[in-house]
Amino acid sequence: MVSTSFVVAALSTLPLAFGQYSQAAVNTTSTTQAATSARPTSTRASSTLVYRPSGTGGSKPAVQTIAVGQNGLTFTPDTVRAKVGEQIVFQFFPKNHSVVQADFKTPCKPSNGGIFSGFIASPQGPANQTFTITVKDDKPIWLYCPQNAPRPHCAAGMVAVVNPPTSGPNNLDAFKLAAAKTNSTGGIAPAGGPVGGQVSAPGSPSTPGAASPSGTGAPQPSTSQFLGAANGLAVSGVLGMMGMVAALLL
Repeated sequence: MVSTSFVVAALSTLPLAFGQYSQAAVNTTSTTQAATSARPTSTRASSTLVYRPSGTGGSKPAVQTIAVGQNGLTFTPDTVRAKVGEQIVFQFFPKNHSVVQADFKTPCKPSNGGIFSGFIASPQGPANQTFTITVKDDKPIWLYCPQNAPRPHCAAGMVAVVNPPTSGPNNLDAFKLAAAKTNSTGGIAPAGGPVGGQVSAPGSPSTPGAASPSGTGAPQPSTSQFLGAANGLAVSGVLGMMGMVAALLL
């Protein structure tokens, strides 16, 4: 039979054993944290989509907006000056309008190779489609709406100009006066679809933003995981010691 003094001596070693296991857990955690902090930080750049049109130094081109039919049969504003590379966005309002390019001498008739937005309707407020053109040179762009219902819009003065002449008789007032004389024939719309610009799709998404940076390797175990493992080891050691003592007492 095991003596009482032996049992007492065995039990007295339990705090020492628990302390050794706990210290081992702390040492393991400290070593892991030091190794993690010493690991060099990744310098790999993320994939970012950046729009850099040529000749603009990395900045986006200027954009001007013309409201089509917002204030009755008008373009607002009806006169715009834009540099080469800049964009003009036509925003459409009720009820159904279009933008067509004409020659100065023949208002309300489409010019050869001129722009055409197609008809864009809106039952209320701004339409969910816009028409965008990019200015290619500094020549005048004479515009009109070819809608003829309930009356000819072009003859009613629904005309505009981009980059008008700085002087001379070819101005917007003269173009509008000539358009008024076409009331009997009305405006003419080109055949086919949009030309010379881009019509936005209904509900089209915005420009994609920056791509998410790629991963930086496999995830590292946390400090709590190391502590949990170490504490489990310590408890297992203590339970094992207690089992040995219990076996000796039997």
